[in-house]
Amino acid sequence: MADAGLASTQKTFLGHPVGLYTLFFTELWERFSFYGMKALLILYMLNEFLWTQEKASDVFAWYTGLVYATPVLGGIIADKWLGAKKSVLYGGILIAMGHLSLAFEGMAAFYGGLTLLVLGVGLLKPNVSTQVGLLYHPTDPRRDSAFTIFYMGINAGAFGGPLLCDWLRINYGWHYGFGAAAVGMFIGLIVYWIGQRWIIPIDQDIDLEADASQNTGPEKTSATHVPPHVQRDRVLALVIICTFAILFWVCFEQMANAMTVWADQNTNLKPFDLTPEPAVVEGDPGLPEGRPFAFSAGQLQSINPGYILLFGALFSWLWVWLDKRNKQPSSAAKMAIAVFLMAAAWGVMILGGMSENQSSKAPLTTLPAGIELHKYGATRLTYDASDQSLNMKGVLPDLDRLRLVSETSPGDLESVVKDLATKAEEAAKGKPDDAAWRVSETYPAGKTLPDISAELLPDHVTWDAATRTFATTKTLEQKDQLVIRAAAADGVFRDAVYSIFKQSTAYKMMVWWLFIHYMLATMGELCLSPVGLSLVTKLAPPKQVGLFMGLWFLTTGSIANFLAHKIGGMWGTMTPIDYFSIFAAVSVVATVVMVLLLRFLHKRMHGVH
Repeated sequence: MADAGLASTQKTFLGHPVGLYTLFFTELWERFSFYGMKALLILYMLNEFLWTQEKASDVFAWYTGLVYATPVLGGIIADKWLGAKKSVLYGGILIAMGHLSLAFEGMAAFYGGLTLLVLGVGLLKPNVSTQVGLLYHPTDPRRDSAFTIFYMGINAGAFGGPLLCDWLRINYGWHYGFGAAAVGMFIGLIVYWIGQRWIIPIDQDIDLEADASQNTGPEKTSATHVPPHVQRDRVLALVIICTFAILFWVCFEQMANAMTVWADQNTNLKPFDLTPEPAVVEGDPGLPEGRPFAFSAGQLQSINPGYILLFGALFSWLWVWLDKRNKQPSSAAKMAIAVFLMAAAWGVMILGGMSENQSSKAPLTTLPAGIELHKYGATRLTYDASDQSLNMKGVLPDLDRLRLVSETSPGDLESVVKDLATKAEEAAKGKPDDAAWRVSETYPAGKTLPDISAELLPDHVTWDAATRTFATTKTLEQKDQLVIRAAAADGVFRDAVYSIFKQSTAYKMMVWWLFIHYMLATMGELCLSPVGLSLVTKLAPPKQVGLFMGLWFLTTGSIANFLAHKIGGMWGTMTPIDYFSIFAAVSVVATVVMVLLLRFLHKRMHGVH
């Protein structure tokens, strides 16, 4: 019997092999690093590089697409050459190096770090999950529970990563956040190195044959010689299930992209204060001391794993309780429930979006020539010529404010500011942070001087109209350059846009809408993700579990993430409510189709529940 073989080789703790807990903590720290970095990524590209939503989402799409595609190769490499344990160790080293690279300035470090992460996750991710499955007999009723426990380890790391990494980003800078992710992976490597001796797989072939010998029914088979038609049907069922899982994850992964941007730009992040925080622009006195507690946009990425930590054990207990009464839904039925919950989650966001979609208005006699307002404010910024007013529905994002106003600044100014930024960067190289230096750049002779509002310049930048000179005592970030150009923009137009910005800030959606949205999406995830991991190990041919686990990550991870972030590039090209409605509609249709296919899927799974 399987239990006898298990008892002779594995030590257990709380009813599970000790090796499960080694894998639990290894994955906890790896996911700490992965999700800590992921919470920063879209904000980093938008707010530090000042990339457009489309460009940032494109890079995000390729990164996440590749980071979930390489597990296919990682599964093959482990099965044929390295083995699961070495693959996890080598992958962890590459991941740590990738996060460390992101802790440094420059595009080479940025793209190099992402490349190392892609390669490292490819080796590590499928082989950690595979080792969990190999600790249990395929018919062991503890398998779903084990994968749920393992999934809680994933989410414990995913909970802590964004909280700490984004806190470091806000208080010390972007690269401290990325550095913390590197430290997390190094801890995970140490845990795995020490505890790998407890990761003892059971003899799958012997136990499967023993189980088959107990089967005296008409479909008695040897698990090592599953009839071709059964394998074919099970693989077909897995392909169909993966298709719906892709749709689920396309909707779900908006959390890391559009929903993080929404949180950053359109959400009141103070959970316990209903008073709108005043919008502050350059030259304003600033915010008062003693402000109420507020989340950061990146920290909201901890809501989802936090809910999993709250609900994971409950769902694990629920499946066991229902199973004892022969009422547990099949894996396919659980996935249909998951897609339905995702539809409800997007319904909540539609309602929340309505609360933000309120009107702001500012007088403006004429709209400057060449200005295309539809490119800003998610198409909701308009000009009414008959009323001579600038109008906005919902919140005008800060960077949209600066980009729009900067369009009316003199064309010569942009090159002057860039030259000043280059000089400042050269002056700062190799010097301690407190080193005193100053660089300047003179506005070209013969060019008309812009009318610059000095009070709107960054604190470390000065303008001397008499000598036509800009000077700075610090490096100029991309946003600093925009602020300088905005200070030289059309004053009347700038005042109208800034008025809209200040008014619209009061309409930010309360953060509790996001808490509800994430709760429903998380409940859906608990019905789909751990169950899906377990299902792959049950439906895949016994000798190809690593390969099929890689294929699971390819479809539900790579394809879904690539599509999710490609779609994320559309954020801002339509109203938020229209954007939310796309995912709500897709989820409703998918739910109906999934329910209609349940009986067909049950037959093709040949007894796998």
